[in-house]
Order: sequence, then structure tokens, then C-alpha cells
Amino acid sequence: MRSTVVRYFRNFPGLRALTAAALGAVALAGTRPARATDYTLSVDASTPTSGNPHFWSAAFGTGKAKLALRSDWQTHYKIGQRELGAERVRGHGLLNDEMGLYKGAGSYDWTNLDTYLLAVTSANMRPVIELDFMPTALATSGDKSPPKDYTAWKNFVVALVQHCIDKYGAEDVGKWYFEVWNEPDYSGFWSSDMTAYYTLYDNTAAALTSVLPNALVGGPATTGSGPVKAFLQHTKSSGARVTFVSNHFYPGGTASGTSADANGLVTDNNARISAITSAGYTTADVKSFNTEWNSSYSGQGGNMGNAVASMDNHWNVGFILKAAKLLADKNMGDTPVIDVFSYWVLTDVFDEDGGTDGIHMTTKSSGNTPFDTVFGLMTFQGMRKPAFNAFKLLNYTGTKRYAVMGGTGTADGVDAMVTSSASGDELQILVFNYYKTLATASGTGDNVSINVSKLPAALANQQVYVTEFLVDETHSNSYDVWSSQGKPASPTEAQWQAMRAAQHLALAQPVATQPVTTSFTTSLSLKRQAGALILVGLKRPVTGRNALVEIEGEDYDGQASATKEDSKDETLGQSLSIAKGGYAFFDNVDFSDGGVDSVQLRVKAADATTLELHADTQTGATIGSCNLTATGTAWATQTCALTPTKGVQTLYVVPSAPLHLNWLKFTPVGGGGQTGTGGAPSGGAGGTGGTSGAPASMGGRMAVGTGGGTAAGGTSSSVGGQAGARGGASSAQGGAAVGGGADAAAGGLATSGGGPGIGAASGATAVAGAGGGAGTPPTPHASGCGCRIHDSAPGKTGGMAFAGLVVLALARRRAKRRNAHDSANEAHRVLSDA
Repeated sequence: MRSTVVRYFRNFPGLRALTAAALGAVALAGTRPARATDYTLSVDASTPTSGNPHFWSAAFGTGKAKLALRSDWQTHYKIGQRELGAERVRGHGLLNDEMGLYKGAGSYDWTNLDTYLLAVTSANMRPVIELDFMPTALATSGDKSPPKDYTAWKNFVVALVQHCIDKYGAEDVGKWYFEVWNEPDYSGFWSSDMTAYYTLYDNTAAALTSVLPNALVGGPATTGSGPVKAFLQHTKSSGARVTFVSNHFYPGGTASGTSADANGLVTDNNARISAITSAGYTTADVKSFNTEWNSSYSGQGGNMGNAVASMDNHWNVGFILKAAKLLADKNMGDTPVIDVFSYWVLTDVFDEDGGTDGIHMTTKSSGNTPFDTVFGLMTFQGMRKPAFNAFKLLNYTGTKRYAVMGGTGTADGVDAMVTSSASGDELQILVFNYYKTLATASGTGDNVSINVSKLPAALANQQVYVTEFLVDETHSNSYDVWSSQGKPASPTEAQWQAMRAAQHLALAQPVATQPVTTSFTTSLSLKRQAGALILVGLKRPVTGRNALVEIEGEDYDGQASATKEDSKDETLGQSLSIAKGGYAFFDNVDFSDGGVDSVQLRVKAADATTLELHADTQTGATIGSCNLTATGTAWATQTCALTPTKGVQTLYVVPSAPLHLNWLKFTPVGGGGQTGTGGAPSGGAGGTGGTSGAPASMGGRMAVGTGGGTAAGGTSSSVGGQAGARGGASSAQGGAAVGGGADAAAGGLATSGGGPGIGAASGATAVAGAGGGAGTPPTPHASGCGCRIHDSAPGKTGGMAFAGLVVLALARRRAKRRNAHDSANEAHRVLSDA
């Protein structure tokens, strides 16, 4: 991963004090109201300029590989795959002693490797196998050193890869990425020099290709792009196989950094491309990877400064969207200029310094504190951060891309990325307001006018649904709620419920319908460091929890007498244990406007019990009463018929006796059917399947499905939400059809109707899951759709200046677990990253 380095700022108290003073001045300056700016964005949608491969979801980082043995980690990555389209996992230390693989020359134990791979594949993802660190029995001087016996090292690598092939097949393992080591230019991860690393690389590549000739292998995974050219010159000379080059880049630098310039990520990629071509390779043969990026490389927890605060609050939203757009501008047709752009990391279940006992968040009120400047997109408890929702916006974007005129390009301010589905029946307008100075005040909002001309034929002269999602200081922002609560170290259940109500992607306004001609025009006010997504389509997209794919029991929004536990089920992860008299609820569950009439439940029960499903309150309208048979100590999937239910509602699960719930998944009215439009009661027509997808066991790229036609306009039925601690607003449910089958981008899941359809290996039509296929995520109340959106909690503090001061006041100056570079090495690193 990106260096887990303890940075030199931490060793100089004087510099820390000066940094705090400077940050305080920046925060105070941020209290001045920003003057609104007017922007006009214009798009000609008659001709796509390129494809839109989702390179930003090709991989997400983790910490050490051993983290994947934890059940909470396993659940978080399932959620990341389903909601963000995450394809692969990359992490350190697969070969470390703590994984216990290497027992001596020719003696291996694959137990933990198998659990690691099962955790990844159960999340429908593939691994990026980072081949490090050295088993101490094989090391010359510690686990960051070269092997003392290259024959034993090569035999170990061969045995590992052969074991993977035996379990998953050569065809699938041939699609995994093998990255040789992590940051060999940094003494904290490699105790020798780059010449010794070249020897390691050559021997490792030779071992890989001896058993898997088509292995996708590369490196050097350095701290910056500087060493890449020399590495490729070496492989050109040695003849070692190399199919990708990788390095890491963190534009914000240390925790005390005040800006994160997304343009730096483009410059970094340009340097890799230049290194590839100057070494005599082509970009068709050697791909460009950034296998670690974030605003700062100091997100191990407990640090202070804007660059790490941005990982928890909304400041990284604009940064993430700007970086994706600038790199997507370089796409050549359907070929991305960067194939893997791996954000570091997906969850605050994170450690890279020590073993899994080194997880920083376990030191904060016994793991009960939500936020403390860790890299992850999700908190330690599995709650989505604002940055998570930025990636969720990106996952909605379609397969065709259009030029946008009037945006700021490489400068600060408003810009957009506009895409459409392959069939042209939905337009996705992603707008963001980015400023590289992270603590830029949100302001009252800049005025944005959007004009799209020459709409695709499928949309022109139609009645369309207009859906607008928003991620900013007060929308889709669990951190903002925690801050407004006074940043409790150990929140109450009511405080957790208020935060979780704000963790989901929120609507800026109710979904509306309107007629369009051959053009579409709209306007919005967008605060700074924010992102919005406007969907214009023939179908209402899914706007909350998709009821037609698995909802993890432990991913609840509130509970009484219920606790998370290790499921020990065959697909790993956590589950929820509910005591008699207890319950759990899930906000914003979208049952589609076509409706559902049955549910699959993965349960474990010592005795037969009844599980009641209610809408919006513990005793609200009954959706179903499921008579569950006893399963003893085993898990079983049981099916229950329901009262046909549609729209978006809060779902309560209330058992009559103790029950363990792993997941639940609903089936559309009419059941079965092909991947298609979730809108019509019958399930609708089929959607186009994914191309170049992966086997179901390993997963491919997921594109969020777009919907089907309306269900006879949709019936509106009033189902009020709860107010108060949960922050839920009352809203009318019902309305338009939820989306159906969609095109899966670059192979993968077409989620629509009843579960994911997995793209076949050679671009065959995606096979539907159980039921009729699911669509893009759902929406809140208005004009035919009563989807709920939670207003921001009352009493929130106003400006980011105050929030910034609170961050500084509460920041812990804890000792880092590892010594920093000396100043000369650090200066060299900073220059190489620049």
C-alpha cells in the first residue's frame, strides 16, 4: 500500500505547532463567505467522444492481507463491490509470517491463503497478488529483505501460484495481477537497493511464468514515478516478463498538507506512459497502474491536518471526481489511459505497520469511535463516508462519454463528465465543484446551468425521469452528523442511527418527470468541494438500498437488542444476532415500482420462529410474516412469500425468538425472468449483458443497471418515515418504475431485477440472477416517486472553519509506530513524488 510511513513532521514538535497555527489561520480565513460564480456547461450528445471504462473501480486497496481474515473486513468488501463496482483487492504482506504460508523449503501451509482468496471471491472480486513480504525463515535480514536462497524463493512462488490454479483454474488466475513487492525505493518496505530489487523481480517473474506463462506481472510499485523508467530499462535488457508498471502518488503529501491537486495524478500517469514508450515498450503491451492514491500518505489514523481530515469529511469528494474526470479525458476510444487507479483504501479496518492488532480504530473507545483520519472509504464500523458516495456517483456513469464545454478543465471550480448508457436511454451528468485547497469554504453555492443538445434518439421527445443525487457538506455525509453531535467518542444508539441515516447517497430534491424535446436543460446550485449526479432516463433508477440484491443483516441502520457477530457461514463475513424482542431496520430499501412478492433469508435459528417484516416502524404495515424452521447450528436459506410491496421504504425485521440473520434478498413480482426492466409488473424486457465479464466466483466490472419502463405510472401510497433521532423525513412512497437491465461495462454485473447477472468470459450475454434484474440505485419523494431522503440533522455547525478548528483542537498527537525517514531521504521522496 502507500507507504504506511510515519512522516518526519511527527518527529518535530515545533513544526507541528507551526502547522497547527497555519491550519488555524486557514480555517479562520475559510469563514469568509465565498462569492457565487455562474457557470454554463454545454454538451452535444449526438456523438460520443470516447468510451467510459471504470478504471477507478478496477481495484481498491486494503492494509495487510491478514485483515481479510476478519469478518468485518469481509462484509465491507462485499458492500464495496455491490455499490462501487469494485473489481479487485490489493494489500500487503500476503507472504508474511503472520499468514503462516511458508514453513520451510518445500513446506507450505495454504490455510490462510485459502481464507484470503475466499474472502475476496465471496465479494465477487479478484485479488491483486502483491508478492511480499519475505518469510523470515527465507529472509537475509528481516521480512523486508531479499531472500537468502533464490531457489527456495522461486519454488515458494511456483507452489503458491500452482495452488491458486488448482483452486480457480489457469484461465481465471491468468486474469489476476501479480505485483512484485511494495515500495522497494523506501527503506521501510525494502532494506536493500533497487539493483537487488531487480534481481528479486527477475526471479519472481521467471517463477510465475514457469507455471503460468500468461501471468499478468509487473512492478515496481514505488513511492513515485521516478524509478519506473529505470525499472523498464532493466526488464527490457533482462527480458523479464512485464505487463504493467505501477507506482503510488498522494498529491496532498503529509498529514499537514493543505491542498490536494488532482492534476498531479495526471502528471504522474503521464510520467509512467513516457517511461513505457521511452524504454521501447508500447502501452498495448505494458499497462499503466497507480496502485495507491489518496489525498495524503499519512492516513494511518490519529494524525492532524487538512490532508487527512479530508479522508473523513467531504473535502475529498471534489478531489476524487476531478481526478477521475481528468484521467478519463485521456481515454482513447474504449481504452483507458490508466487501467488500474486504486484508491487507498476501502475500509478503516486497516493496518500496515503491525499485525492485525495494529488497527488504529480499535484503540478509540474499544472500536466505538466512528472517525479518526484513517484512509478508508468506510468507517471501522462499516458506515459509508462522503468519499464512498463520490465513488458511488462514478459507478452510475454509463459506457459512452461526451465532450463538455464551459467547465474549468485543469483549474479549480465547476466541471462535469457526461455519459450515457449504451442504448442511449439514460444520460448521466456528473457535476463537481473542486478546489485543490482542501479547506475551501463550501459557500452558499455556485450557479450551474446545463444545456444538453441533440439527445440520443432513445431519449428525444420522451417523458423522462430526472434524478439528482448530491454529496456535499450536509448531504450524503455521516461525518457532518457526527461533527454536529460534538464528535462523541462512543456514540449512543440514537446518535449512530442519525449518522447512518446520512451515510447513504441522498437526493438533492425529489425525483421528477418532465417531457423533453431533442434537448435537456437544467440548473443547480452546487457548493464547493461537492459533487452532484443528474440522471435523465426513461426509467426511475434505484435510489437507496437495492432490495433485489443481498442486503447484509449486519449493514443495518438501527437496532435494538441486536449485535454483529462472525457468521462463520460458507461465504464468510459478519451476520446479525437478534434477541427475542429485538429488531433491526434498514433505511431506504427500494422494492422497485414493479414490486416484490417474496424474500430469500439466510438464517440460523435454534428453534422455529416467525420473522415479521414491517414498513417504516417496528409495528408498521406488515410486508410479510415468515415462518422459519429451526436450523440448529447450521445456516440455511429459506424463502418467504410476501404481500406485494413496492416503492422505497424503511424495512424493519422483527423475530419472535432469537435469530441469526446473514442476509436477505427480495424477488420481483412475477419472479424469474431474464435480466430486464424492473419497472413493469411482469419483469419487462431483457437488458444487454456484460462483455468480457468474469466467472461468478471471481467477478468482473460492475456497471449499475438502468431501469425498465414505468409500471402503469406507479401507484402512490403514503408511507411516512420516522423523524427525530434517525432524521428520517416523512414521504409518500410509490411512483415510477425502478430500473431494470443495464449494460455491464467491461464485463461484470448487470444488476437489475432479481440479482446480479454475471458477464460471461468472452462477452456473452449476461445471465440473470434470481428474478428479473435490478437497476441503478433508487430515489426520494416527488412527482411519482416517494423515495425518502433524510434532511441534515438540526443544530449542525455552520462553516467548515469551525469544523476545521474542532478537528485541530481534538486531534491526538499520538506516537507513530515506526521511525520516519531522515530529512534527506524524506526530501528526496517528496521531490520524486512531485
